[in-house]
Amino acid sequence: MDVRGVALVTGAGGGIGRAVALRLVSLGAEVVVCADMNLDGAQQTATLCCDVNRPMSRTSGVKAVAHSVDVRDEASVDGLISQVVESHGRLDVLVNTAGLPAANQTPIRDLSLADWRSLDEVHNIGCFLLTRAALRVMDRQDPVPAPAMPGVTDDRPGARGTIVMLTSLASEGAFLGVGHYISAKHAVKGMVQTAALENASRAIRVNAVAPSFVSGPMMDEFLEASPEVKKSMLGDLPMGRLVGPGEVADAVAFLASSASSYVNGHTLVVDGGASLALSNHPFGGPS
Repeated sequence: MDVRGVALVTGAGGGIGRAVALRLVSLGAEVVVCADMNLDGAQQTATLCCDVNRPMSRTSGVKAVAHSVDVRDEASVDGLISQVVESHGRLDVLVNTAGLPAANQTPIRDLSLADWRSLDEVHNIGCFLLTRAALRVMDRQDPVPAPAMPGVTDDRPGARGTIVMLTSLASEGAFLGVGHYISAKHAVKGMVQTAALENASRAIRVNAVAPSFVSGPMMDEFLEASPEVKKSMLGDLPMGRLVGPGEVADAVAFLASSASSYVNGHTLVVDGGASLALSNHPFGGPS
């Protein structure tokens, strides 16, 4: 895989966002902009990016910078995109990993409007604001030629840009008690599909990655404190473990790279096969 040009990763202060930024650098991105509400975390990621081993074909070091952004705020998002273009000339890759988990399980009938809005603003509206701002930039910039593959001749065109949104396994179905999270993630998937159709002829691709439960300090601490929840959750996962941030980053990197040049409007599910299991026991209950 090969990633070129200027990449912007939101939610880069840690977790999946940090793993994505580091992976894009390792694949050759010349500039990585690490954005997060947690500016200190974003700066730590940018510093780590400068120490990543680069492809042998890239003689120059990566330029990694940190920015603050609130993806819920139109002015903050538009200002970030403007700063990226002003400083680096273009935007080739946008990856949005910013998000919030559902704090607890609450049936829809008991959810407050504030709870509903809090997740909708971060996931649905945040993804819209970032996608809209990035598309406006990508649409007016020259395409970057696709790298040649030794021994293979094809007519693969250049790309003006690519966008990857982090959704969730929640965008592929429903879970009890987190209707606000489910609805927000379904909305993101619909936006990704629509934006992909609208921009396919303009050499801009839009895709999504939908991981299941991701390993990390917060999730690990939660599971260790709740043995019954841990047993139930891991029991639903065919591989018997959570997905790692690096594994999610690899899926994102594929969609951000020229290796996926004919993949558009797709949601790449990274769940170890969890979504293959039938949950309603259509052939009777468990023995």
